[in-house]
Amino acid sequence: LSDGSESIAIHPVGNLAMSWDHRAFDGAYAAGFLSKVKRVLETQDWSAEI
Repeated sequence: LSDGSESIAIHPVGNLAMSWDHRAFDGAYAAGFLSKVKRVLETQDWSAEI
């Protein structure tokens, strides 16, 4: 932007993946589980854990 409000930044990134047997679990359950894991990872105060 012309006002100088844009910048290049480096942020930590991680990939989270999971595989499961569709005969045992419906994909909706797996997606819900990964959503909860994502929410915990994004909202937890990890600095307090160190």
